[in-house]
Amino acid sequence: MDEKIIEEKVVDGIIIVDKPKEYTSHDVVNIARKAMGTKRVGHIGTLDPNATGVLVLCVGRATKLAKYFENHSKKYIAEIKLGVQTDTDDLTGKVIESSDVSDITEAMILEALEKFKGKIEQTPPNYSAVKINGKKLYELARRDIRIPSIEPRNVEIFDMSDFKMLENGDTKLFQIKLSVSKGTYIRSIARDLGLELGCFGSLKELRRTEVENFHIEDAISIDQLKAGEVELFDPFDYLNMQKIVIDDAYKSYINNGRFLNIALFPGKKDTIIYSKQNEVLAIYHYDEAKDSMRMSVKWW
Repeated sequence: MDEKIIEEKVVDGIIIVDKPKEYTSHDVVNIARKAMGTKRVGHIGTLDPNATGVLVLCVGRATKLAKYFENHSKKYIAEIKLGVQTDTDDLTGKVIESSDVSDITEAMILEALEKFKGKIEQTPPNYSAVKINGKKLYELARRDIRIPSIEPRNVEIFDMSDFKMLENGDTKLFQIKLSVSKGTYIRSIARDLGLELGCFGSLKELRRTEVENFHIEDAISIDQLKAGEVELFDPFDYLNMQKIVIDDAYKSYINNGRFLNIALFPGKKDTIIYSKQNEVLAIYHYDEAKDSMRMSVKWW
């Protein structure tokens, strides 16, 4: 439940939080709203309650920039257990199948993992935030409503590294680092790897260490967030966009949201516009229909 905020403060920026287990992403947002004294807080990239690590919060005007961070790649450290299938594709769920994995070798696991590298099709878990007919899948699953066929999605596994067997007897548990594209479900990788090996697989632990340029080393704890011990980062430092500096004469144009001549811009792509005083004024994008640059976000 949202905490009541007595006085709205003017704060803008990015907070990087190391989300602990048992907290939903929205729980963290509510804590930040109370700590920062503003309702204008949102998050980039949901983390499951059982997962830990980097959760990026946008505060104040920075919420208007969230769309520019949505396609960012992510890095994880995952622990995957073979021989068990659950209804959630991780070990928080109900076990629905199990199998003997004593004959599965480390070499077999490594060979199977190779098939997941690069661009693949992946079906999201039943318990996920993917929407069908306006309803999130986990909402349907929790109510035991039959889930229609889920369309697979195109995702990309950029890299897998630092493979380590944690249990290699009658049970098989290993740890691996993954670098993946937006929309990749690590739980689905665990599930599908088990199927590839002729057994079952489920995710045991998951820690997100990076969201593009946001790193776990810069994250604060949930206790620091609750206490308001927060470092606000400039969101424009994390946007990979071209930048231009304009004369003061154009400030009124931008203030009124007017189109700008493409001749002012190095290329026809998203651009952060700065004043000569190093103030961010706006973000503009190319409008093909008008063959001109159009405001996407007004900042100044």
